[in-house]
Amino acid sequence: MVDSPKTISLPGLEDGRKADEPCTIVIFGASGDLTARKLIPALYHLHLEGQMPESFRVIGFARREKTDASWRAEMRAGIETYSRTQQVDDARWDAFAANLSYHRGDLTDADAYAGLARRLAELGDPCLVNNLVFYLAISPSLFGEVVEQLRAAGLLHRIEEDDEHWQRVVVEKPFGHDLRSAHVLNNHLLRHVRERQIFRIDHYLGKETVQNIMMFRFSNAIFEQLWNREAIEHVQITVGETVGVGSRGGYFEEAGTIRDMVQNHILQLLCLVAMEPPARMDADSIRDEKLKVLKSLRPLEGAEIDKNVVRAQYGSGAMAGEAVGSYQEDLELEEPSNTETFIALKAHIENWQIGRASCRERV
Repeated sequence: MVDSPKTISLPGLEDGRKADEPCTIVIFGASGDLTARKLIPALYHLHLEGQMPESFRVIGFARREKTDASWRAEMRAGIETYSRTQQVDDARWDAFAANLSYHRGDLTDADAYAGLARRLAELGDPCLVNNLVFYLAISPSLFGEVVEQLRAAGLLHRIEEDDEHWQRVVVEKPFGHDLRSAHVLNNHLLRHVRERQIFRIDHYLGKETVQNIMMFRFSNAIFEQLWNREAIEHVQITVGETVGVGSRGGYFEEAGTIRDMVQNHILQLLCLVAMEPPARMDADSIRDEKLKVLKSLRPLEGAEIDKNVVRAQYGSGAMAGEAVGSYQEDLELEEPSNTETFIALKAHIENWQIGRASCRERV
């Protein structure tokens, strides 16, 4: 699915509200890999750069037993390990961490959401209580459950244009596991919130190098002239990782590499590499050009799949001189798994400008 790129700036600039409006961000899946590696480091850097509201709260929601202090310590360790500013200033961290708290609860337990509602009410400030971002850093199979529970607890509403406060739902990929399930999930969400409240994101598009692709292509007089099938034989898009599945096993066994990487991150990169110049550099114009690329992809059917697609799974070996286990060993699986951790495919783009492209991903 390709949606118009939307900023997830906290109050949502599309409805004219100020960028520094107080709010509370609730992260579901707060003990997961995405939260420690990406979400909290990103919020911390926004705080350092003065781009967070003066008054904000971040509440982590997860099943594991933790205290506010222990979760904050884990998040600081994540910043020190994964962020671009690994030397954390104590005073600035303390100012940020004072806004972090942890709420233990099962995603299917109505009492946990009632407890979350009470915790929000205790914040006092009407903006912190009612301006809410719900970030679903969880398995897609639970998106619908969480939205239903939030609506039942009175925390999520269908917002009208003239409402004083707002709520947002941010969903990560993969969005369903096929076209039918994506439609079902979309309809499920829309029963509880309006389309403009839903932010389907692809965090790869936030990478600086990815953001530079269009500037590199369309604003450089040398490359703009050469970026066509007459000068380029083919393009290879390679996304490689040096670590195994690690703590992502539960999610990965459900999703696999094709759903985890190809139908979102890699297809987005393919679109940026192959798209025609948009008429305007706005979200809708860029989306329209991306859709043209996707519609130009030659379908893979029958013998074409065997010829152009390779699926594989990593075995035991060595990485940087250290012995590493296989996917089966990492997950301690009792039954053999057919989940792919490597995918290579050749894609043919049948339009006037581009010839073909190949993509690969490996974990």
